[in-house]
Amino acid sequence: MKGVSYRGNRICFGRYALQALEPAWITSRQIEAGRRAMTRNVRRGGKIWVRIFPDKPVTLRPSETRMGSGKGSPEYWVAVVKPGRMIYEMGGTHLNVADNSGARELMCIRIIGTSNRRYAHIGDVIIAVIKEAVPNSPLERSEVIRAVIVRTSKELKRDNGMIIRYDDNAAVVIDQEGNPKGTRIFGAIARELRQLNFTKIVSLAPEVL
Repeated sequence: MKGVSYRGNRICFGRYALQALEPAWITSRQIEAGRRAMTRNVRRGGKIWVRIFPDKPVTLRPSETRMGSGKGSPEYWVAVVKPGRMIYEMGGTHLNVADNSGARELMCIRIIGTSNRRYAHIGDVIIAVIKEAVPNSPLERSEVIRAVIVRTSKELKRDNGMIIRYDDNAAVVIDQEGNPKGTRIFGAIARELRQLNFTKIVSLAPEVL
């Protein structure tokens, strides 16, 4: 195959992508194997987009058959990939860190206590990976930690009819017992955390809404 891919060569859905560097025929089995490996690596968290589809049939004829009698039957299907084509895309929710533990930005991997829920709400404990950290801090980049959601950009509707919405998605890094690793909390947090027994986080927060 000659040439490069002029379509599907940009990231459109996720934050990261796997791009082809050489021309190839990728079978449907290989596409599914790659998707399963990515899903297993992120532990069923985030979201994965498959940007290619196997729409080209490949026919084979049995061995030791006579010539003629037409074309062989389709044996498998392949996706024709040229250099520059995006094969997979992956994205996850990025959150700001609302404490002084050393981490600055997190990417949510999965929600603890749920099997197939894709969205986290205020008070949910998540498994996240540190995408950006302060130099010379106890927490390092690419470290997997636990955190609790304290602010969401998605509006929160309370029982009294009040709707509250924050400017960003933020979380606080916690340990196995649910206590914050930092000594200060930045910004306002939701009062629903007091009902979920995160009293230490509520006491450190400068403002509780």
